[in-house]
Amino acid sequence: MRKGIRVPAIICMVALAYIILDLPVRFSTFVNDLPPYLGIKNAVSPATGIILGPWGVIGSTLGALVSGILDKTSTWTQIIYEVITIVIEGLSIWFLWHLFTPNHKVRFKKITDLLRYCLLVAALSAVSGLLSFAFVEGGDFLPVFLTHMISSILIGVPAIIIYSGIMCQPPVIPAWYTRLHDIETDIEATDESFMSLMEKVEELTTRLGLSKKRNFEVLNTIEEVYLRIRTHEPEAKVHITIDCEEALSITLAYGGEKCNPLRISAEEDLVALIGLKLIEHRAIRTSYKYVAQTNQVLIVL
Repeated sequence: MRKGIRVPAIICMVALAYIILDLPVRFSTFVNDLPPYLGIKNAVSPATGIILGPWGVIGSTLGALVSGILDKTSTWTQIIYEVITIVIEGLSIWFLWHLFTPNHKVRFKKITDLLRYCLLVAALSAVSGLLSFAFVEGGDFLPVFLTHMISSILIGVPAIIIYSGIMCQPPVIPAWYTRLHDIETDIEATDESFMSLMEKVEELTTRLGLSKKRNFEVLNTIEEVYLRIRTHEPEAKVHITIDCEEALSITLAYGGEKCNPLRISAEEDLVALIGLKLIEHRAIRTSYKYVAQTNQVLIVL
């Protein structure tokens, strides 16, 4: 999906998720004593903010505005308070997570990652609770604090794991941060440069404890795509990055004319077709785009 389409689509999806989680609670007879600014929807801003940054915050804000307008019992003071907490929690957890996470990855593979998220959520929920004194008569600290924190953990954690892990989506990071990849290098048009890359990949897969079969699949996939790139751009410098999450994300970028190495041409033989079919069989997903005269290939294994 092109970036010009992808960002509005993400914002709309987040807004829709917020509305779907919000309206049933607002109009439910079982929780009619719950203020309109509280509910399971309070998990959306921290969960989407930590991964999607400003786009998650914008989507959550739109969702809150739509829900607030549809709910005739909601006042503008309550809507403004809800929007302010969304912006503070969503942007703050985004900045703070990447500030204290050197590799800028959002994943909960270690208990320390989960604890860090819970501590951030607890601190920001307390801030939202304190803000209630400025918008709600007499304040509403404890209900706001508990609802925001519990929903962000019970609903937010599974949502983050699914989006960043199972769907293999890299997080949006602040522009001035430098993301540290597990492998990042340029491959010149020489055998020595390519062999150096393969050695680094093999060291990485060994460190990750991958089986010999899995190790061969990773190396073979990189080699197959690289050789196809060299067929069309024999002298181009290929920039490769590899990131290890729940899956292995391999990105190759190179200049030259537009040519998708993941698509077979009419002139190619059966051997080339078999190589592409193997990649298609192994990969969780693949993508290709041509931006600013640069070919970009993504393979998730």
